[in-house]
Amino acid sequence: MSGISVGVFDVAVVGLGLIGSAALRELAESGGASVVGIGPAEPADRSTWDGPFASHHDSGRITRRLDARHEWAVLASRSIEHYPRLVADSGVAFHSPTGLVFCRNDEVGIANQRDVIRRLELPVEVSTVGDDGRVGEHAFPPGWTVLSEPGPAGHIDPRALVRAQLVLAEAAGAGIHRTFVTAAARTDDGWRVTGPSVDVRAREVLFCTGPYHQGLHGHTLEATVRPEAVILGEVDETEALRLADLPSAIHLLDHPDLDDVYMNPPIRYPDGRWYLKMGGSHSGAGFLETDEAKRAWMSGDAAEDLLPTLRDVLVARLPDVEFRSFSVRPCLISDTASHLPYVGRLPDEGSWIAAGGNGHSAKSSDAIGSLAARMVLAGGWPDGELLEDAFRPRLGVWRPGEGSRHGN
Repeated sequence: MSGISVGVFDVAVVGLGLIGSAALRELAESGGASVVGIGPAEPADRSTWDGPFASHHDSGRITRRLDARHEWAVLASRSIEHYPRLVADSGVAFHSPTGLVFCRNDEVGIANQRDVIRRLELPVEVSTVGDDGRVGEHAFPPGWTVLSEPGPAGHIDPRALVRAQLVLAEAAGAGIHRTFVTAAARTDDGWRVTGPSVDVRAREVLFCTGPYHQGLHGHTLEATVRPEAVILGEVDETEALRLADLPSAIHLLDHPDLDDVYMNPPIRYPDGRWYLKMGGSHSGAGFLETDEAKRAWMSGDAAEDLLPTLRDVLVARLPDVEFRSFSVRPCLISDTASHLPYVGRLPDEGSWIAAGGNGHSAKSSDAIGSLAARMVLAGGWPDGELLEDAFRPRLGVWRPGEGSRHGN
């Protein structure tokens, strides 16, 4: 899976995060094309890493079918339905179906979610927060609406999900090279993709480059990248086991600094410790316009400034949890003008993209990557349920307006 690679393939997948690894697996399992995937492994030390960063180097992401957008709900449903096969065939466990509680107080969003519940026949219970403000361990504002989705909603381990996808991709014959790409250029008969220790030719290339969606393919997309931070609240093993069945949670806040937060139950991280994770959308966050700005955010300690705000919100949401310590980690969020991932053809022949997660894509990445792979193989839009125009890449410059950047 490493070393110098010089080869010729039908399709090269650039980027092996959640979407890219899923696309590579789907392409390889189709049996109709020779494929190679190129993307770096997790950096050992992010403070000295000089390549692209990714936010899936983490152990907890919410998974749910419930959403205010029909397209996101469909993508999530397809992915969740496929989880058991991925786990069984790869031998890599990544899914914990602990359920979800979603608290909000906006009539339009609630109405949209109710419509999705009806259309997809989701087993979601809608209730009102009581006067004590408690929904199990979670504390929410009295009178707000809570939508409760049982398992298979819950949480996934994104590192493990990528690992499962790559195990299956390699088993199906895909080439995998754990380095990053520095250039992709058109040739007379396709594309040349190069980087440290890699130099391949491919008839077509699929860019799954996450927050680096503006670079290698040479076009400007209506998309932005913003900094975000997550807080890890450490608990001891006794507390972790007590909270093992705690549902994941999303809360659309009435808060001066945060638009919304999401929380996972305690998860054992690679360092052996148990952390209850919370992430949030910061209403005042600016944009990271350059690769240098992204690198500075991800390799530096600026996220530490957000620790007091995140800690206060986390403790208020889970007032009975006994935390041992708190730490923060930076991440990157890619937003698109459509608030859906861009999955489609780019202007140059043989060039495709699947990127722009809008903070939603981890849970749905299997379906997004599969959709992109089927599109490349078919030479055009392959889906009869989802509309191509909703996912078509938009070229140009875009800046989102004020307010929450998550559709939810």
